[in-house]
Amino acid sequence: MIEPQWLIVGVLTGLILGTVFIPPTRKSMGVPRPGDSETFFTETGCVRFEAVEVPCTAEPDSLNLLAAHK
Repeated sequence: MIEPQWLIVGVLTGLILGTVFIPPTRKSMGVPRPGDSETFFTETGCVRFEAVEVPCTAEPDSLNLLAAHK
């Protein structure tokens, strides 16, 4: 039968190894909400920024359109 002390040691070892080799990341893709300062993981690195609410304008400017003209 499995002894409780070895069960606890195994669970703790698994948690430590899982955290080291597979660090917890944000899995859902999306844009940050206002007040969200969480780190976003991308293919090329990490990004952290502060989302701030801004008023909407009457002209619908697309971010893809703005990025294409830089």
